[in-house]
Amino acid sequence: MATRRDFLKCLAGLGVGTLLSWNVMLPKAAISKSLRTEEWTDNQNTKLSFVVVSDIHIGRLNAINHFSALLEDNFNSKPDAMVVVGDLGDGVPWDYRLLSNELYRHKLEINYPIYWTIGNHEFYGSFYRNGYWSPRTFPNEETDDQAINRFLTFAKRDKVYGDTWIKDYHFIFLGTEKSRMSDRRYMDSAYLSDAQLDWLENTLKIDRTPNKPVFVFLHQPIPYAALGGFQRGYVLQWQRLNDILARHPEVILFNGHTHYKIDYNTMDSEANYAIVNSSSLAYPIDRNRRHIFKSAPGLVVEVYAEKVVIKGREFLKPDWIEGAEITVSENTNSHKIV
Repeated sequence: MATRRDFLKCLAGLGVGTLLSWNVMLPKAAISKSLRTEEWTDNQNTKLSFVVVSDIHIGRLNAINHFSALLEDNFNSKPDAMVVVGDLGDGVPWDYRLLSNELYRHKLEINYPIYWTIGNHEFYGSFYRNGYWSPRTFPNEETDDQAINRFLTFAKRDKVYGDTWIKDYHFIFLGTEKSRMSDRRYMDSAYLSDAQLDWLENTLKIDRTPNKPVFVFLHQPIPYAALGGFQRGYVLQWQRLNDILARHPEVILFNGHTHYKIDYNTMDSEANYAIVNSSSLAYPIDRNRRHIFKSAPGLVVEVYAEKVVIKGREFLKPDWIEGAEITVSENTNSHKIV
């Protein structure tokens, strides 16, 4: 018989689950894992499929090759959409040009929408002076507004938060509105204004259908257990964010930022809604924070009538990541291990 510990282990590597002790119920979800190595093919039973990656850091060594491999795999797999959960580059104009050029080079292969969320590195232009890394002269005449406007221009958005519907499923994008340029105590944490959190609270109620998944994306994670201890949270207003999401067990929240590899040994957490770690396409790390070379991981999400299957994908091979698969099945009456 499956134990509670077995359940937590199943949740581990992809970070499904969340906060440890806020008197929230366990998720109304059935979780299973399996090994898969077959090619990603178009499954006629899926209602929706999409790709989630984060921390693409386009200016880093080999990052363009990793991003190119992702786009080529997508072309063969034909997802309905892709979401990039922050840290596109370092927020400097050159990074946005690199990314735009790579998208243009693959424009004939991209027949799906791409959605972007803002990360902490979108504000890192404040560490550059005349194109060179210069933290001693921070903020180098940069402002939060300048950094946000560069991101919004690239993403073709008017706010760092917003929502859309894809094949009748709700996608919600959140994002920090301030950085350490506004207050050095913020460091790399997300600052979510009352206006944004009010908007989230109201938006989650729109056309809400019981047990139908809602996909939420935010670059920085809120506190959850990782690496055998507490993973530091990177959202300043995480208590209110958690309170809002905990009232919606249908939510699946995707985070980036940590860079931890996608497996079942990096996270251990629980909550009333699901949290999934998307690692880093450019620079994944292991439990000891060592760079994993020749790896470009991300997630493939397949939505079926009564479940959501989330699988780790290695885009450089390309192939599935062994053991990195979970199934979230909504069940209003019980919670069990499949």
